[in-house]
Amino acid sequence: MSLPFQGNYTCIVTYEDTGRIYNLTRTICIKAVASSLDAKPPVMRSPNDIVSYQFAVGEDMQLTCEVYFSYVQNSSNEIWWTINGKRKEDITDPRVNVTERSELDEMNPGAKTITKKLYIKNISPDELKHNYTCSAKNHLGSISRQALIKEKVGTPRYITELACGLGATLFLVICFIVVYHVYWLELVLFYRAHFGTDETIGDGKEYDVYVSYARNAEEEEFVLVTLRGILENEFGYKLCIFDRDSLPGGIITDETLSFIKKSRRLLVVISPSYVHQGTQALLELKAGLENMASQGNIRLVLVQYKAIKNKKKVKEFKTSSICTQCY
Repeated sequence: MSLPFQGNYTCIVTYEDTGRIYNLTRTICIKAVASSLDAKPPVMRSPNDIVSYQFAVGEDMQLTCEVYFSYVQNSSNEIWWTINGKRKEDITDPRVNVTERSELDEMNPGAKTITKKLYIKNISPDELKHNYTCSAKNHLGSISRQALIKEKVGTPRYITELACGLGATLFLVICFIVVYHVYWLELVLFYRAHFGTDETIGDGKEYDVYVSYARNAEEEEFVLVTLRGILENEFGYKLCIFDRDSLPGGIITDETLSFIKKSRRLLVVISPSYVHQGTQALLELKAGLENMASQGNIRLVLVQYKAIKNKKKVKEFKTSSICTQCY
């Protein structure tokens, strides 16, 4: 017999008595089952020796027991969990619960798979060491297996500490880069003031910077108001500005050379007006470069006030272009 033919079968008998017709019925249930030759003891699919369960202290534990029962005539199927030899019925802890589910085998009538799950909430360190065993039996035999429980190992402490250290170091490096990018000039000046050597001692110089610029109203205002206000008033440098510091009646060439020799650096305010040949500004640039070159220490600061189109026409700029970072 096959599965499509199982079900309820009804027999109907009709007879007549004193002119009346009666129907007698009887129904029987026919169920298809597997052959007795396929009857076997329970087969436990899980737990097994291959799969282990890992839980951390405080987690919820879930263990699955799955057993296949073949059809055995007049046999009951049993499946249960034990914790240290005790069944669920003997455990009063409300954190421990068991659920059961059955699934019929369509290919083998009467056979089924029973899944029984064990739940324990918020497991303790001692519970991780208990013996959790699933057992099953029918008339042909029984089987038992212990679930392999291991404590879940978290991230090693030294790895966590190393990651925190690297993260903190990276954060500090980024902060330093941002701070240096924004306040680099203040940091340089602070270093020079507290840790750098004092270059003014014994060098015989009177001024920190000699300012060379084109003599026109616009650039004079920039030098005397803006540039002088920042370098002298805010940062404390002593500037030498020819038109301000020179005495009337002197020879311009001699006084220019004298001021340049008394200055530690030459600051050039570059603009189109500056490049006109024969101006005092170019004389200052040429004299300054020659004086510094003779001392073997070129300290030149270029400040572009306006862009120059014909920069190559002035040979001093060809030389000075390589010295913008020498100061």
